[in-house]
This record gives sequence, C-alpha cells and structure tokens, in this order.
Amino acid sequence: MKVNLISKVLIGSMALNAGQKASAQIPRQFAPITQNIDKFIPSKINPEKTFDILKNLTELLSGNFNSVSTKVSKTKKNIKVKPKSVKKVPKQKIVKKTKQNKSVKKSTHTLQSAPVEPVKRTVTSTLDGGKYWVSGKNISYGYPAEYTVPKGVTQKGIKIANANGVSLYRLKIANPDINFDNPVQGGTVLKIPGRYIINPGTVKSFDDVVKTTGIDKHYIKDILIGIEGRKQKPDLVCKSDKVRSKEYPHGCPTIGFGHIGRVNGKIIVVNKTRITEAQAYELLAQDILDAKVDALVYMGKPLFNSAPESVQTGIIDVVFNKGVEAFDREGSPTRLIKKDLEKRDYASAAAHTVLKTLSRGLKKRNVYRVIMSTEDLSKEQRNKALKMARLHYINTLSQFSGNKWKSERAFMQRAWINAQNGKTYDFFKR
Repeated sequence: MKVNLISKVLIGSMALNAGQKASAQIPRQFAPITQNIDKFIPSKINPEKTFDILKNLTELLSGNFNSVSTKVSKTKKNIKVKPKSVKKVPKQKIVKKTKQNKSVKKSTHTLQSAPVEPVKRTVTSTLDGGKYWVSGKNISYGYPAEYTVPKGVTQKGIKIANANGVSLYRLKIANPDINFDNPVQGGTVLKIPGRYIINPGTVKSFDDVVKTTGIDKHYIKDILIGIEGRKQKPDLVCKSDKVRSKEYPHGCPTIGFGHIGRVNGKIIVVNKTRITEAQAYELLAQDILDAKVDALVYMGKPLFNSAPESVQTGIIDVVFNKGVEAFDREGSPTRLIKKDLEKRDYASAAAHTVLKTLSRGLKKRNVYRVIMSTEDLSKEQRNKALKMARLHYINTLSQFSGNKWKSERAFMQRAWINAQNGKTYDFFKR
C-alpha cells in the first residue's frame, strides 16, 4: 500500500492524541512508518498542542488554505502562513497545421482566372464559294488568328471560344495538342479558327435573315422565332433563361432570339444589356451562320450537302440549340446522325435530331424539330421518321397535361397530325 506524506502526519497525530505510541494502535502495514516516531518527537511535548499543529499542517498540505488559521493559539510565537501567489501565465495558442491551412497557403500561388479579350482578325468581304464553307450576300470572312493567354493567369477554353465567336469544338480541332478539360495556362499560344461574320447593319428583318443565311423560312419562323422568341418577339433586354445548368445555376443570360454570346464585343448582363429589334435579327442570322458552319465542319461538306435540305436544317437546329461538342460522344445525336448520312438513311437522321433532356420546353422543341426535318422526305421516309419519334411525342404530351398547358398540347397534336398528312410547318398558326 502506498502511503503519502499527509497520511504519515495523520497517523502520527492519532498516536499522540491517544497518548500512546503510534505503532500500538495502527494496522501492521503502517508499522514501519511509526516504529521510530519517538526519535523525532520530544518526550515532554503536549499531545493536544502537537495534534493541533499537525492537524493544521495536514490541512495546509492538502490544499485547504482557507481553513488554515494563520495564527496558532497558545504558542509563544504567531506563525503566519502566506500562500505563494501564483502568476497565471496565459497559454499560447498552438496553431496546428491542418490540410485547410495548407490549401490556403497553396491558393496564394494559384493562377487566377482572367477575362478574355477577342483577337483582331483580318477580314475579307469577297467570298469564293469553292474555297469557303459558306458564301453569300452580306457575309465576310475573318481569317484565323493567334491568341496568347496572359502570363500569370489561367483561362477556360469555352471562355476563349465564346469571346472569339467560335465553338469550343472548332477551337479543339485547331489546337489538338492542348487539353481543354483544364484551364489553359498563362503564356499558351492558341490558334483561333476563322469565322464567317454577318456584315454589321445588313440584316434588320426576318426576310433579311432568310436571304442572308439561306435557311428555310418555316424553320426560322416556327422554331427560332416561335420557340426561342418570347411570344414570337425578341427580348430587347437581356433575360435569364429558364433552363439551369452547372455553368449557369440561375439560368443562362440570353437576349434577342436566344442569343447567348457577346453583343458588340461585350459580355451580356441580365437586365442591363439592351439591343434594338434590328440588332436582334442580326444576332439571329449570326447564330444560324455559326451553327451551319459547325455542322458542315463536323459532318463534312460533301456528306452534309448530300442530305435533303430539311434534314440539314434539323441538324443545324441541334447545333444551334446545344452545340456540337456537347454531343460528340458514342451514342450521341450528332454521331448517330452522321452514321445515318453515311448510309443515306435520312428518315433515321430526322428522327435522331431528338435530344435527351428533362426540360419540358426542350422536349417540345424536339417534337417540332423532327416534324420540320421531314418536310423534304418522301411519304415513306416521313412515316418512318415519325414512327421512330412517336414514343418521344407521347411522353412529351404527358408532360403538358392539365388546363395550364391545354393550348400547348393542342398545338403539338395538330402539328403531328398535319405532319402525317405531309404538312410540316405553321405550328403555331391558329
């Protein structure tokens, strides 16, 4: 058994109080402690006084300073016990190196993203139809140029493409050695592909769009204006699109007839950027032209031009709506369509213009796109395309159930019946 100093003192006081030797009254295990107690306690000492002293000393050693009397009664001298004042030293906070601290430290050396300024191109207004992808009145060609990412920053490929009016798909083709899955590092030199540009001020109306782009007027009226335009009129103030995405969680900023690029070289801002109605048609013509060039480049000019015009228009609308790069993978619409064109299976190509989506609005657009794509097909091919797309049509109708969507459902039902009879336009004509 382990006995501390306080226990020893108490044992001694007990023995003195009884007037006997400590070893006579305590258990055997304490005997070694008290065997020689007479040697260090005088024989003439008063046991009661000794007991009081030992008791006070015991309390002092046990830490009960408040209960200890600073004066011992019945003694010749007053014994004052002053506890030493202990200065409290504030503990220093030890900052542990955590993973979070390390990441913050690293972030100070991380390259920051920076806005992209468009490159300056050499432009020609004389287009030779055999040399260029497209040619026509009111169209110029901006030659390829080089762009260097500023040192000390990083920039996303999609931002570089958008600033220069080309798709990410074409930017990737022009720069096969660059990995665009990650931000492009500062100092990198990129090749910016050529771009076909609508001459400013030459397109001011619906008819100008048709003449300049060479696209079917029914497509522009029924889909691009009828669906992209709100109540078949352009947005003259930048709005937020209802469709949400990872890049645009609050909706993509759009203006005019669904235009998402820049206006006059500046990034559009919701509720701030404003345009005229003439500018809205000019932007629409530019977007159609960009989509047409992307479709030609992806499919190949001979393969694309071999398809019926309505099928070409359906392909252009797929690219206009979602771009090429978003579907350039196995089983995607653009790959399926390309295989269909190689087989000259134009009915399947028209049916494969359906894009997978959860959006009610895009589901509706799919139905009208398939119908429009069958306009230049034979009756047999048209029926085949409509049969392939029928399941999507039925599922879309179920998305528009209820009185709220009564008119939308009626438009689709009438358009589908008309398509079976060979009429593939005027979707919204009452």
